[in-house]
Amino acid sequence: RIVAWLCGCAVLLFATSSGIGRYMPAMFSMHMAAHMMLSMLAPVLLVLGAPVTLALRALPAAGRSDPPGPREWLLAALHSRVSRFLTNPIIATVLFVAGFYGLYFGGIFDVAASSHAAHLAMNLHFLLTGYLFYWVVIGVDPTPRPIPPLAKLGVVFASLPLHAFFGVLLMGTDVVLAGSFYESLKLYWHTDLIGDQRLGG
Repeated sequence: RIVAWLCGCAVLLFATSSGIGRYMPAMFSMHMAAHMMLSMLAPVLLVLGAPVTLALRALPAAGRSDPPGPREWLLAALHSRVSRFLTNPIIATVLFVAGFYGLYFGGIFDVAASSHAAHLAMNLHFLLTGYLFYWVVIGVDPTPRPIPPLAKLGVVFASLPLHAFFGVLLMGTDVVLAGSFYESLKLYWHTDLIGDQRLGG
């Protein structure tokens, strides 16, 4: 679990602070490479690290006469209605998959591409929705809504064609997403915007 967690942190660092992170705002293909690492690789490793289980074992329980401490807050959050709603397999899958359809094909990316704060928000969205999805389907940590292994497998296989279809749509489109922003950068070595977008797909 320690190795998995540290590898997840390393992937997160690499995706945001290496050359990929450096070129992510300027090239759609690098943006998508970081997107994949943040939503599909780092969350798997972080979930396998079982941070909730570690916290529940390590944090001391509050005494009967003491106010609730971090362990009690964590348990309350874990069993809250919000947590039960978000860990519903359908909700977790919709957040994981529909988010990037809405982002890229709903016009949000065209508006957000020029904003550094929006890029940070996108990174956070990819990481959190990926973590939620893999928390549900890998299930090392306890979840408020446990599901049987066969259902977890079904959730994974249900999401696969949606990801594949998204990639096919990107590779087949003739419209450059956030084209005006990428053109405004005037990078002499990056002129084939539609080719780079298809590479991203």
